[in-house]
Amino acid sequence: MKKVIIYGNGRIAKIIYQFLKKEYEVVAFTVNKGFIEEASIETLPVVPFENIEQEYDPKEYKMIIAVGYVQMNHIRAKKYEESIQKGYSFINYIHPSVELHDNIKIGVNNIILDHATIQPYAEIGNSNFIWSNAVIAHGSIVEDTTWITSGVIVSGDSVIKSNCFLGVNATIGHNITIEEDNFIGANTLVTKNTNKKEVYISKEGEKFRLDSQRFLQFTGV
Repeated sequence: MKKVIIYGNGRIAKIIYQFLKKEYEVVAFTVNKGFIEEASIETLPVVPFENIEQEYDPKEYKMIIAVGYVQMNHIRAKKYEESIQKGYSFINYIHPSVELHDNIKIGVNNIILDHATIQPYAEIGNSNFIWSNAVIAHGSIVEDTTWITSGVIVSGDSVIKSNCFLGVNATIGHNITIEEDNFIGANTLVTKNTNKKEVYISKEGEKFRLDSQRFLQFTGV
């Protein structure tokens, strides 16, 4: 089993650990010294990132960055680059339920969770999170350090550029380009190309005037 260090000590890191431990030997968590709140997580040490390479030789241990989409994913991108400078290489965590066709291109430091669909001829860059039941359709490209939440659909031949966030059940139309640093809210449909640093949010559901029992009576159910 490959020996892996997880960068992160928050909820995301702890969730990813639960997946990783089934396939990898996770040896430690690491964050910058000022962010260490507890000495261990799940009995594993939390080691200051500043000197992680002195305790865990980069020639023997791999790294994965498990940090959320803080600052539109730029923190995760920064820690990825800093880990490279320390000499670390990276794993991908891809859940066994994900079918990987032989014509898919995929980089490193990606996390792809259960029942995500990556269709033929798709391309995935580095440091992306793709959560459960998301769909990256045929010929689509996800560049680097993007956060794709559960239920998202990226339709065929679309491009998601770096440092984007796609909320739960967001849908990107066919042959659409989402530019860098875009925030696409939950349940939002995008059918036109975007510009950098844009935000798209759909209207939330509205509370109906009847309570649930009266509503069912009204609809004849």
